[in-house]
Amino acid sequence: MNYKFLPLSIACSLAISLPLVSCSDSEIQSSDIPEMTQSIFVVPENFHGEISSSQYKPSDKFYVKINEKIRICGIYSINGEYIETDEALSYYNSHKWIIDGKESESSALYYSFDKAGIHDVTFETVDHLGDTLRTNAKIYVNTPSSVTLQTPANKYNQVDGDNENGLELSWGISGIDPWETAYCTVYASYAMVTLWESALGNIDCSESVSLVGDLNAETNEIGDIINHTTETSTIYWGVRATIKDEKGNFEQVYSEIFSFSTMLKKNEASIIEIPVVSQFSIYPERSRLTGAILSASGDTLSTISEKRSNTVIKKTLQPQSNVKIVVCDSVHTEYGCDSLTIDLAPSTKTVTDTIFLRDNVKPNMVPVQKEFSLTESIKFYILDNGSGVNVSKVQAIINSDTVKTKYENNIASITNICKKECNLVILAEDYARNKAPDIYWTIKTGESTTQITGPFAKMEVNK
Repeated sequence: MNYKFLPLSIACSLAISLPLVSCSDSEIQSSDIPEMTQSIFVVPENFHGEISSSQYKPSDKFYVKINEKIRICGIYSINGEYIETDEALSYYNSHKWIIDGKESESSALYYSFDKAGIHDVTFETVDHLGDTLRTNAKIYVNTPSSVTLQTPANKYNQVDGDNENGLELSWGISGIDPWETAYCTVYASYAMVTLWESALGNIDCSESVSLVGDLNAETNEIGDIINHTTETSTIYWGVRATIKDEKGNFEQVYSEIFSFSTMLKKNEASIIEIPVVSQFSIYPERSRLTGAILSASGDTLSTISEKRSNTVIKKTLQPQSNVKIVVCDSVHTEYGCDSLTIDLAPSTKTVTDTIFLRDNVKPNMVPVQKEFSLTESIKFYILDNGSGVNVSKVQAIINSDTVKTKYENNIASITNICKKECNLVILAEDYARNKAPDIYWTIKTGESTTQITGPFAKMEVNK
């Protein structure tokens, strides 16, 4: 039998050291080793401050909107206490994020999701011992929600005011994700401005409601009794959806506002109301509206004559289809004319879309005279027979110098600083933002007079 003897010095060393290892008073306990953990936070992209002490909490589920800009952060703890990001550097070798299978090495990510659905997030850290910490979370990206009103169609004007059979209000809702629930609140009012204060009640969003009872209002907004032979009642309605996720976060989505009107009682005629607006007009009372309402065959059903713009034209006509309405401004002719075509049903009041008269014509200018004395200001007419010249936009430039200019009573008075021969540019704009033509004039100053010639196209300056 073979034996292997250790040298005496080695044997003694072992004998002396072994008790020290097994019985020492300084034995290391597992509780003495710092325990590092990590958490995932999601905060708004522009958040400032210490995340761990903020209102935001770590989780394995987060709910965000599509394309919402967020910051995804990994925060470390030592023995259950959050530590600063810089302080954590001494506890790990590396870390990385894995989002939907794509890796990124950073302690925080600025991110947005362009697709709705559930997205997987993993935060991995390798510590100094080579151990891997792995924390998983899911980010629920909400589909944009919307409420679309369906029936009755917007501005429908053939509702029976007695409403003996009830009137169904229906709508559709989209964007409710599997982790969300929703309920809808229905609103209705005779006044559009108070609609969202006039709730009828809550209902499952997949259902519809039926209005029952008389729909005709007894009095108008100022308290006068309504004669339903000549007046109808218009009811405005809308729907608000309240959508909640699994954590109780909620958002509210509003529909458009629709309206419907009751029919006239004991009156087979059609009442028509036509709103007319002259865009950007600062003096609508100086306009005069003229025009005609024409049948499908071209016959004149009624003429239009109003002493101002920005008004509502009211007419009573016989029911018929393809009625054409033509309106012009005969005073401010640059507004021109506009038209629309509608159908008129019996026993109804129809409020048409607004007719917008638009000024698309540039202001024009011409010298008051071609020759001035040396002491006189240079004067130009600046004319606009539409929305009117915007005084704050009138400016004169002689060569490269902006000079004092005064505009009143359609005349621009320009201080003459030209000593011999100069180019004059006059900038002007009307209230409809049409700019004066891009031209220039020449000034020639003689011994006793100043002469104006032009206009010339701007391109000639470079020739």
